[in-house]
Amino acid sequence: MKHFHMQEDQTMNTRKTRIRATLGSLAMLLAVSQTAFAQGGTESKPQSLYDRLGGLAPIAVVVSDFIDALVPDAVLNANPAIDAARTRVPAPYLKYHVTALVCQVTGGPC
Repeated sequence: MKHFHMQEDQTMNTRKTRIRATLGSLAMLLAVSQTAFAQGGTESKPQSLYDRLGGLAPIAVVVSDFIDALVPDAVLNANPAIDAARTRVPAPYLKYHVTALVCQVTGGPC
């Protein structure tokens, strides 16, 4: 029983580390976008959030890291509906659609 709890603690620490790394990437993207927006103050029309985030590539990286952190999450997979959905929908397909969604709602051309 003790071994199980140690393994569970390691899994939780790994998951927390991945989520922190993803959030750090998002914070860095936002900081860069703030700087780019501040430097572009001569424009009459403000940049879209999509442009301030750096476009499709940085958004795709953050979404990919986020999905990679969520897919193996034991707490979420304990829910039978989530586990069944993850069995039916491969992670790359989910990444594509979430990236397209973020692209669209941030004002991108997606």
